[in-house]
Amino acid sequence: MRTPEEKYKKRVDVYKRKLELYTGKSSTTGNYKLLVFFTGLIGAAVLFFFKLYILMAAVILLFGGLFAYLSIIHNTYIKNKNYYHAMFQINQMCLKRALGEWNEFSDIGEEFLNPQHNYTYDLDIFGKGSIFQMLNMTATYSGRHKLAELLLNPMENKEEIYKRQEALQELSKKLIFRHRLFSNGLTLNKNTILTDNNESDKKRKKTLLDTMNKLDDVYTWAKEEKSLYTSPKYKLLIFGLPSLSFCMLILGIISLVPVYVPIALYLVQFIMIGFRAQNRNKSFELVEKHSDTLKVYKSLLRIFETEKFSSNYINSLKNKLKDDYGNPAWKQIEKLSKIWELIANRYNLMHIFINTAVLWDFHCLAALENWKKSGGKHVERWFDTIGEVEALCSLSLMCHDNPEYIMPRICEENTPQIEALRLGHPLLTKARECNDITINSKEPILLITGSNMSGKSTFLRTVGMSLILSYLGLPICAEAFSCPVLKVYACMRTSDNLGQSVSSFYAELLRVKMIVEAVDRGEKVFFLLDEIFKGTNSADRHTGAKMLINQLDKKGAWGLVSTHDLELADMENESQGRIRNYHFKEYYKDNQIYFDYQLRKGVSDTRNAIFLMKMAGVNIE
Repeated sequence: MRTPEEKYKKRVDVYKRKLELYTGKSSTTGNYKLLVFFTGLIGAAVLFFFKLYILMAAVILLFGGLFAYLSIIHNTYIKNKNYYHAMFQINQMCLKRALGEWNEFSDIGEEFLNPQHNYTYDLDIFGKGSIFQMLNMTATYSGRHKLAELLLNPMENKEEIYKRQEALQELSKKLIFRHRLFSNGLTLNKNTILTDNNESDKKRKKTLLDTMNKLDDVYTWAKEEKSLYTSPKYKLLIFGLPSLSFCMLILGIISLVPVYVPIALYLVQFIMIGFRAQNRNKSFELVEKHSDTLKVYKSLLRIFETEKFSSNYINSLKNKLKDDYGNPAWKQIEKLSKIWELIANRYNLMHIFINTAVLWDFHCLAALENWKKSGGKHVERWFDTIGEVEALCSLSLMCHDNPEYIMPRICEENTPQIEALRLGHPLLTKARECNDITINSKEPILLITGSNMSGKSTFLRTVGMSLILSYLGLPICAEAFSCPVLKVYACMRTSDNLGQSVSSFYAELLRVKMIVEAVDRGEKVFFLLDEIFKGTNSADRHTGAKMLINQLDKKGAWGLVSTHDLELADMENESQGRIRNYHFKEYYKDNQIYFDYQLRKGVSDTRNAIFLMKMAGVNIE
């Protein structure tokens, strides 16, 4: 069986050849079009000069038909070229991810970073080197924000987690479906995947994210039904008046009515066109602004709705994509796109005459309002749903690209236990070091000691992220993993905020306060404390840490605590084994320091700060 890397490499080669083929065909056909155009033009001019009008007409028809035929072929080649270009880039992106080069992807979700969130800031969920940066394969505003929403709000129900697992496993096997969905979404940003993290790229990316398809104004407009434009009296007016005017025009031409009658009627229609035109134009401009976006959403909806799934979770999403009459969402969006095509005719030079003659704008407005009655109130739900599908496709990459990962088992409430065999961090390379861990109600807190750089913080993040991934329905980098449903809280990264006059120590206290309040509310908390109270003196730090750990233990919280304070190790005996000591260690060879990143029972008996200071150039006498 081929590895994901091998699969992506083959697909990159295939799509590269296809792209080169259709790029060449497109260029050649474009040159033929120019040749046919100028040959026909010159030929027609020569025949006109010699007054051979019949032959000139024949040449115009012949070369005009040939030009139209070549245009059809050319458009087909361009469409194929754009498709293979998108697929080539998508598979290049997937190959980079499989090779561990996903740090080049420029969308890191920095705007979702929130130091006040209970875990995302500490566990690399957003930002440089984050799970968002690694997994994000969304191309729409809805999809991107839905992915962030899922990462911010893991599920808390065992059955829902298992349903999500089933859905992600099914999506992971539908590689072509996922790539088709993404490639169609890429038309929003001109088939370009941004992977270079330079300043111009960041600005360009931000512009795309801000403008490409944020649809709040569409949602508001779609829900505002204006019954006037769908009333029988309004329909009678916009159909009856132009019909009457046309009849009067005919009668005026044959002198059965005075000529001023049709002139007066058309003058009335002309005045109607100008009356409150600005209000009508707001709706037209809104649809125009999002016309390309609507086409993309229609395409994504159609791809999803016509795909067959066995997962109940995914089929429940498909069931949301209907209007009140059971019509598919993509067909309703297609209707809206067709109405836009009618509105686009307003930019034709003949529009002012057609608009006056048949009240074209009023018919377009009535069509929009009629559409809103059947589809308007559902649009936000439809686009949110397809956004969730995009987000799920992104998450399913974890399943597809890591076949060695395992799906976690969610424990029953009466037998809660976190147990992992060879647990590793999913954001590290495949050469990562893995460890075993067991936490249960008898031993709910692990106190981890060790020298600097030995792996304590990384281990805390490994366990914390593995829990979050479990609640997202994702596989875990381990040989086995089981856990109960817990609420993860972390206090690992704290910094001062000069704008809010918050010191790093006070910021740490606020994080601790959040954890304590969650425990007091009765939440089933799993906490991660990394070098707690590091902003104060050693005596207060020791006393505060000890009191906090005991408090959390008495309230039934589980968690991991990393520390350099070896005196805290006495808590294992004081707690009668509820708080267990583990440690990491280093070793020295040829005057160099090495780490094996293996978790061991007991208290650390090594120190390396002085050695590291010497390496940094500090004179230690």
